Amino acid sequence: MVLDVTPAGEPGQFRLAMQWDLDHKGVFDARAVGDTIVFTRDGVREILRPTNGDATGLKYLAGKTDCLTVKTGEGYCRRGSTR
Repeated sequence: MVLDVTPAGEPGQFRLAMQWDLDHKGVFDARAVGDTIVFTRDGVREILRPTNGDATGLKYLAGKTDCLTVKTGEGYCRRGSTR
C-alpha cells in the first residue's frame, strides 16, 4: 500500500495518490476536517485518521508511530517511524 499526500490549492485541500491493494490505485481530492482527511473513493466517503501502526491491523506496520488509517487492514506509515 502506498499513499502520497500533496497540498492542492486552498489550505486544507489535498490530493491523495494511493494504491490500497494489489489491484486498485487512484488519485482523489480530499480535505482536512479536524485532525482527519476526508475523501470519496468509488462513491464511498472515507476518512484517514492519524494512528500508530498497531491500529492499522497490519502486522508489517506494527510498532510504527506516524501512520494514517482508513479502516482496519488499510493503513499507511511514514518510513522510519518506529518506537
